[in-house]
Amino acid sequence: MVPAKKIIGLIIALFLLTGMSGIGTWAFFNDVETSFSNVLAAGTLDLKTDDADGVSQTLLASNLAPGDIVGPETIILKNSGSLPGSSLDLSFAYLENDGSPNPANKSANATAAVIEVTTLNYGGSSILSSVSDNNTNGYKDVYDLYTANLTGQSGINSSSTKNFEIAVQLRTDVNKDFQADGIDITMTFVLNQ
Repeated sequence: MVPAKKIIGLIIALFLLTGMSGIGTWAFFNDVETSFSNVLAAGTLDLKTDDADGVSQTLLASNLAPGDIVGPETIILKNSGSLPGSSLDLSFAYLENDGSPNPANKSANATAAVIEVTTLNYGGSSILSSVSDNNTNGYKDVYDLYTANLTGQSGINSSSTKNFEIAVQLRTDVNKDFQADGIDITMTFVLNQ
């Protein structure tokens, strides 16, 4: 008589042999195809100012007398990219650029405060109301543009343009202490997706 442990061991061995022989007879079929020349490319935003690369423009005027007006100057903003721009951010900066002789040497901020902004349009609409009189002198000036938050303007569609217009005036009440004082104003435009 065969002990029960031996019978159980033989049964397990039989199942293992059966299972292994079954594995050896299984067949797998597969077929592989490859697709070539698939292109994935990110779109572009390409802001041009007056059909040139670069997003900064500089407004220059020299030899201004009290009451003189510069502009309105028009800058054509074009999205030459393949994606529409959802918003446009505008910012302004200036640097002191004095002439000679300069009897009183006013600061860049003081000079910016006597240059009144008379026109500020984007896309055919005035945005001057978005600028606060931060230095509380009773009018909107270049200093106020510098401190203004003009982000989130309407964007520019792909292959489309919008005009930006600006005009400034040296205040008529400016005194002789500002003779030969000057600033270079830089306007920066950032198109966002």
